[in-house]
Amino acid sequence: MKYLLILSLLVLLPSLSTAETVYVTDMLKLSVHEKPQSKGNKITTLSSGDPITVLETVPGYSKIRTRGNEIGWTKSAYLVKDKPPRLIVDQLTQQLQNLQQRSASALEEVNKARGSATEYQELLQANQQSLEQTQQQLETAVNKNNDYESSMEQYQSSIPLKLFLIACVVLFIIGVALGWFILDYRQRMRHGGYRL
Repeated sequence: MKYLLILSLLVLLPSLSTAETVYVTDMLKLSVHEKPQSKGNKITTLSSGDPITVLETVPGYSKIRTRGNEIGWTKSAYLVKDKPPRLIVDQLTQQLQNLQQRSASALEEVNKARGSATEYQELLQANQQSLEQTQQQLETAVNKNNDYESSMEQYQSSIPLKLFLIACVVLFIIGVALGWFILDYRQRMRHGGYRL
């Protein structure tokens, strides 16, 4: 007896360790027939959550139109005005997945925008440095220009160098010619008007 009890425990032990938890679904299949009270040929089968339009009601049965425009009779007890919870959960799950995808896309766009903003900020800093350098160069050029203009004002009343050199050459030629003429005239006067 003792061995039999131990043996039965050993046999049951593997079955206890492989047991798993399962759940019952609320999925319902509902037949649609040509006539009330499930009489006549079966037209189609509806699943839980399928939207239908009620055309007529008799005790216990409703005449309906399906999404595929099929008309038939089915039991009224299985028709409810509110969406079944499973369908609501499915819709909410789908909405959640859509929102998660949109959030992921938006996050990617934000990250791209942040990267672009960083690039633009670096570019802006580089341009600002270049602008500062250009402003310094411009200030230097303006100062040089002002110095040049003030020096030009000082020399504005003086004769240009080119004109001065031309005048010197002309005066030198006139001086040489005049000197030669005077020397020639004196020699002629000494020698009685004859050139030697």
